[in-house]
Order: sequence, then C-alpha cells, then structure tokens
Amino acid sequence: MIVSEARIQANRLNALKSSGPKTAEGKERSRANALKHGLCASVVVAESLELIQQRSGEFFDTLKPQNEVHVWMVDQAALASIKIERCQRIERRARDKMALRAELTWDDDRRMEAEVLGRSLAKDPCATVQALRSTPQGCEWLMVRWAMLAHSADTQPEGWTDDQSKLAFDLLATPHPFRPGRKPGASLDFEGKVLDPDNDPARIARREIAALKERREIVADIDEVQRTLTSVDLTNEGDPELRRLRRYEADLHNKMKWYLTQINTPSPYRVPDPSLKPSWKLNPEPDLKDVPKSPDEIAAANWTPEMIRPPFDLEPDEFPEPDKVADIPQIVAKRQEKKFRKAEAQRQTRRKKVERLRA
Repeated sequence: MIVSEARIQANRLNALKSSGPKTAEGKERSRANALKHGLCASVVVAESLELIQQRSGEFFDTLKPQNEVHVWMVDQAALASIKIERCQRIERRARDKMALRAELTWDDDRRMEAEVLGRSLAKDPCATVQALRSTPQGCEWLMVRWAMLAHSADTQPEGWTDDQSKLAFDLLATPHPFRPGRKPGASLDFEGKVLDPDNDPARIARREIAALKERREIVADIDEVQRTLTSVDLTNEGDPELRRLRRYEADLHNKMKWYLTQINTPSPYRVPDPSLKPSWKLNPEPDLKDVPKSPDEIAAANWTPEMIRPPFDLEPDEFPEPDKVADIPQIVAKRQEKKFRKAEAQRQTRRKKVERLRA
C-alpha cells in the first residue's frame, strides 16, 4: 500500500504528542517492562541491597571463610538463599492466583484446556477422547462436534464427507488399522458382534451425544470437588507453573548445598580471616596506596588462626603436630583400642589366677 506524504507528516505530528511516563516512579516501572523472568513470566525486580548485604554478612560470620574461594562460595550461598525465598514468594502468589481463578473463571479455563487438548485428537484419538471425557467441559467439547456431525447428516443426502467421517472416527477413538473400508459408528460387543449398525450417521451422532450427557453428569460432581479444593488452596499440584517453579527452587537448594559442602562447614576456626571481607560491604573503603594501615589490617598481618579445641582433654601423646588439626576420630579409635587391650590384660590375669588355684 502506498502512503501519501501527508499521511507520513500526520503520523510524525501524532508521534510528537505521545505521552510517556512523567514521574521517576513511572519511568522506573516502564524500564522494567522488558525484564521478564523466563521461569514464570513475572517482572524481575532487583533485590534490596540492604538485604543482600545483611545476608552476606550473616553467612560470612557463620561460615568463617579462610580464603578468597571460600568468600566467593559464601556470597553465592547467600544469594542462593535469597533466590529461594523469592521462589517461595512467587509460589505463594501463584497459588493465590489459581485459587482466585477457581472462584471466577473455572469453567472458562477448563474449556480452554479442552480446546488445547482437542488439537491432538487426530494424532492420538484414544488418549485424547479419554482425557476429554474426564471433565464436563471436555464432554461438552465432544458434544458440540457430534451435534455438528448430526446436523450435517440431516442436511446432506449423501451423508458425511470424507473429512467428517475421519472426525467421527477420531471422536469414537477408533484405531487407524480398523478404519479402511468401513463407516464410523458401528457398535460391537466383546465377542465382535454388531450391536448397532453404522447405516444412519445422524442416529449415531445423537447416540453419542446422549452418552456424553450421562457422562457429563457423572464427572460434574468430581469437577465441583476439584474446583472447591483449588479455591481453598488445598490442591493444584499439577499446575505447570508450580512444577517449573519447584524444579528451579530444588536446583537452588542443590547449588546452595554444594557451596556449603565445598567450604567444609562447620569451620574449625573461631573467627573468619581478618584479611577477608564480604563482597557486599556496607561502606567499602577506598583502595589508596598512601593511606596508612588500619588497626584491622595490622591485626590481619599478625593474625594466627585459632583452632577450636576438642570437646575433651588430650593426653600428652595425643597432641597434633604444629600447624595441624587434631584428628578426633583417630584419637577416639586409639583410646578404644587402648581400653580393649587393658581389659584383655585383666582377663588374662584372672585366668592365670584361676589356673593356679586349680593346680
């Protein structure tokens, strides 16, 4: 289509009159429109810097890192904990949303699910028909198709067309190997005898509609129970959004567990290395060469790690070598072996006394 120069000029003038966000808050909100979380399609909002600093400091004081690699893992574990809490908040909002939709738009959502499920009718008719028959909305979806087939059979003297016959086969969930050379609608018993012939397409369609009406009454009670449970937040475990969210949260838990394992918690030291600081510092000091060393830096240069002493006193022969940690399990094993040898010596002494008395 050719656009005139007058139309182009008018479009430019209209573009100049476009009103965007005026306030700083509005601009900040509109700037986040392009940030979408791939997990649940919610706008990503930056976490509070104060929360990150506080959590990083808490993990730093608890885990007592002794080198730069440990500091990095402590920071990653702190961030993972914040992300886990965010997942829990998102899950709470998602469950509230599903409970509200169960109250307001339950039937519309189930009809949409039936429409999506009906797309796979030609590909897998047996499973699709069974899934549709499990909900009243799915039964209605099948009834609408049978109603259109019944109307076509009444208005078309030659009966169903090839496409309509294929649809009827799909709605009946007839396996593909039994379709060539046959018409849809014949009802058979378990011995293969014909109970209802396939010579009247309109009657076949109305027969299926009557059966679906009975089926809809049966599954309507189950559907109402499911709606009630979802509205009071007692079930919605099969929701795809919740499944994706829980997989993401489980991955965060595994990562956090790995970080904590790598830094060998609990630390054998009483305090962190004074030369190390959390990455998220409240007031980072300027890195200037001419600034004199602070008392903390002087203490860090002369600091010697103090080990946590064992929960029991060590014997003189059990003290570890310099710059090494006492191997508590090995010491306990040696003490048990020493007790066993002492008890065995006492038993041998008693046996000798008994033998002398007998002699």
